[in-house]
Amino acid sequence: MPIVEVPVLSRSALISLFEEHRRDRAFIDCVLEGHFGTARADRVSAPTVARLDCGPFTAFAGDPTSRDAGALARCAPIDWVTPETDAWRELLLRVLADRIRVIPFVAFSSASLDVGVLERLVHSVPKEYKLLRLDAALADCLLVDMKKAWLLESYASLDDFLRRGIGYVAVHEGNAVASATSAVTSARAIDIDIETAPAHRRMGLATAVGAALALECLVRGIDPLWLASNETSCRLAEKLGYTRVDRYETFEIAE
Repeated sequence: MPIVEVPVLSRSALISLFEEHRRDRAFIDCVLEGHFGTARADRVSAPTVARLDCGPFTAFAGDPTSRDAGALARCAPIDWVTPETDAWRELLLRVLADRIRVIPFVAFSSASLDVGVLERLVHSVPKEYKLLRLDAALADCLLVDMKKAWLLESYASLDDFLRRGIGYVAVHEGNAVASATSAVTSARAIDIDIETAPAHRRMGLATAVGAALALECLVRGIDPLWLASNETSCRLAEKLGYTRVDRYETFEIAE
């Protein structure tokens, strides 16, 4: 049976396959909700195995022993994928073999975030910097000043980002030098991406923009998900008030 693309109006059939996924919820829900990305399965009606793609992220669900699971895993492109179960891990290791680089991740919970703490951190930005909410002009600055080409990887366009996404930028002498943006946005959660230009690090800018983004999410009832692949990111998360809840591995797939 050939692999088929699942149209937006039929993606509710995939919800049960992905409902147990604890990781990558922001991009999984983004695709299932029909905001961005593609969905594929062995069939549109009553699927037994499925794949979701949102920008560079991929997720698999369903029966990894089905004859179509391997075909879904071989579909290109695939850049980043987190095996949700041991069975899917074994399948991906078998199908993608030496193309895999294993990246350890730490997942954090936002349940411990404190609004008062975040507000203080937002106002800790040095006086020579301005902290601004991301708009079209500042998005252009991120693309030019910080060469943040991946800003829109999980959005249909800049307009789509400005409509659904959230971001804060630290500006110095008219240039964007630090940003916290929603790498992926669903109705219930975002994945946070933070970056600071090398010349402006160790100034508390990542803390300030991260606090501003997390604070807006809390006010709006959105979960600001934090996933860290290095200790620098872990320390920043804990400074903001996040707590570690999970360790897992993501596969980076070479071309």
